[in-house]
Amino acid sequence: MDDAELKRTVEDELAWAPHLDASGVNVSVREGIVRLTGFVASLAEKKAAERAVFRLRGVRGLAQEIEVLIPAAQRLPDDEIAHSAVHVLCWDSQIPPGSIQLKVERGVVTLVGVVGQQYQKHEAEERVHRLAGVTAVDNRIIVHPAPARANIGHEVEQAFLRNAKLHRAGIVISANGSKVILNGMVRSVEDREEAAELAWRSAGVSDVENRLIVQP
Repeated sequence: MDDAELKRTVEDELAWAPHLDASGVNVSVREGIVRLTGFVASLAEKKAAERAVFRLRGVRGLAQEIEVLIPAAQRLPDDEIAHSAVHVLCWDSQIPPGSIQLKVERGVVTLVGVVGQQYQKHEAEERVHRLAGVTAVDNRIIVHPAPARANIGHEVEQAFLRNAKLHRAGIVISANGSKVILNGMVRSVEDREEAAELAWRSAGVSDVENRLIVQP
């Protein structure tokens, strides 16, 4: 797929994507790298645009430069955003109670604290970025995993073998202590991101070095 065709594909996907008004988004493509500029009305829409691009065949990378411009009628005071964020995190059973604190400044939510696994850090950010009034999330949560087990590389490898989408990808997994290293090729940016997320789910992983190459 050449760049012109990929550009049309991205534009069609953004126009089709649910929960996203892409009328203010501009698309350019160079050597398979998609660049998104322009604006959307919420952070959730910005993330939706990103996910839509990652799903597409032929995308080798993404430069995400969309701005969040919330209409004046939909803007919320920082204290209301902070109140909503605190409650959404408290009600999430995957996040340890009291592990995360936050501040809000002009719609930007900063998350701080310590959790035991990477998925919990990711979950906190996902929860907050969907809230009304949020323009950006600065995720400074630190992950302090449990001590790595001796067979952590094998455990991650078994998780990949159980995965319906990635078990045939030919990903080579190695471990250096609590650090997991991924090598090989995948067919989309989405697969690359999903592989890293899968590796992070194993208890005791402190770092994931994602060397996977996207080869559409």
